[in-house]
Amino acid sequence: MRKRSFQLHVFILLVAVAFTIIFSNRLIAQYFLTHQLRDQIHADMGRGLIVCADKMQDKAQFLSCFHLMDEGSLIGSASDFYMLCPQASRANEVIQADACGMAFSQQALKQQIDGTLTQVELWRGLRQGEIWYQARHQDMTNGAELWLKQADADVLVDRMWELRDRNLFRVAPIVFILLMFLSWLCVRTLLRPMRLIEQTISNLNDANLGQATDLQAPYREFESFINVYDSLRTRLFDSFSKARRFASDVSHELRTPLTILRGSTEQLIRDLPTGSDLQVRVRNMGDEVERLIDITEKLLLLSRADANSLGRTFSVENLSDMLEQLIAQDPDPDPDQLAPPFNVSCAIEPQVLWFCDKTLAKLLIHNLFENAQKYNFMQGWIDVSLQREGAQFRLSIENSSVNIAADLEARAFDRFYRGDASHARQIDGLGLGLSICSEIAKVHQASLTLSVTNKKSVMLTLVGPLDTVHA
Repeated sequence: MRKRSFQLHVFILLVAVAFTIIFSNRLIAQYFLTHQLRDQIHADMGRGLIVCADKMQDKAQFLSCFHLMDEGSLIGSASDFYMLCPQASRANEVIQADACGMAFSQQALKQQIDGTLTQVELWRGLRQGEIWYQARHQDMTNGAELWLKQADADVLVDRMWELRDRNLFRVAPIVFILLMFLSWLCVRTLLRPMRLIEQTISNLNDANLGQATDLQAPYREFESFINVYDSLRTRLFDSFSKARRFASDVSHELRTPLTILRGSTEQLIRDLPTGSDLQVRVRNMGDEVERLIDITEKLLLLSRADANSLGRTFSVENLSDMLEQLIAQDPDPDPDQLAPPFNVSCAIEPQVLWFCDKTLAKLLIHNLFENAQKYNFMQGWIDVSLQREGAQFRLSIENSSVNIAADLEARAFDRFYRGDASHARQIDGLGLGLSICSEIAKVHQASLTLSVTNKKSVMLTLVGPLDTVHA
């Protein structure tokens, strides 16, 4: 199942929140600002009545004077809809035919005005079935008035909302880009501590698991997570340590009784009649004792490798000579087990020097060659190649094979893994040889890999650093 993108999820969430805020702000602003703009237009009528009172007789002059008050103001254009009444009647109860003489048809509402408009009164009420705004002088001697329909004022307000919406669509791409940047920044900020933890965890291995890390929580919200990580690392280290000690202790404890048992078995074989059934049974028992001793020695070696305590005495060794001697001698050290005949071909470059532990290096190449023999067939072949590649050497041992397991490449170096079970039962071994080889390669900063070729063969490749100082 394909996982969703966290960054895309945050981006969609931010877009949804942003547009919810914009839409909500539009509704709230449209409600409150409409009333505020109406009040501002009404207040401008009072200011215009004071400043431009001497121009009331000529509407063109009055409008010119009014526009100079708030030059460039959008709501100032409401003056185009003013009804000027230079000497209007103040008798609200009398309804005249002339528009300036008409009064409010019902009780009008006096508007709240600021301290600068003490000379005028602002009224709002119904007139001819419509809401009108009125501005008039407080003193009864000056009968000049200004009238304005609320519908005409709302035309200007609607124009402002139209301009706002038009500009909103124009800036929408910029808003969209900014939201993308904001989502990227949020994701980067949120995931930065996780990436630091991921980097620290990826560098953990069995060698440094017990070392305290310098990982610090960049924010206090991550402190508990860091504490859980450190606690888990400590518990894992304790578990690994106990497992290593257990394998090492068991191997140590088993060596002495198994050695005694082997000696007693060999003595019993010599004391029994040659060729008797009892001697054969005791010999078989002795073979199993040898097998247990071999398992014990290899487990002890692996436990030391796990604890990074393999005894190492490094020196410069001629890997070319070491390989040639191994191939020249009897490939199978067990005289009771007959090795099938193989066609061994070699391409060994001379004087390949390796700075290594001689004992471990011999054990490594012996196990690799022995593995090529065991998992082969009658009249099979083995190709051995050793060559320099820059500052490294490459040792390849390839052998023909049958019944190659499908998971061989993935699990070849697992402990006690022996490939195809039906085939492995016919072969003497423990499934520990390649595990030991892998650990020895790590000790020498080398890499060991296994690959299955299209020739139905298995190739083991060891790549390690050359000794360039003594070359």
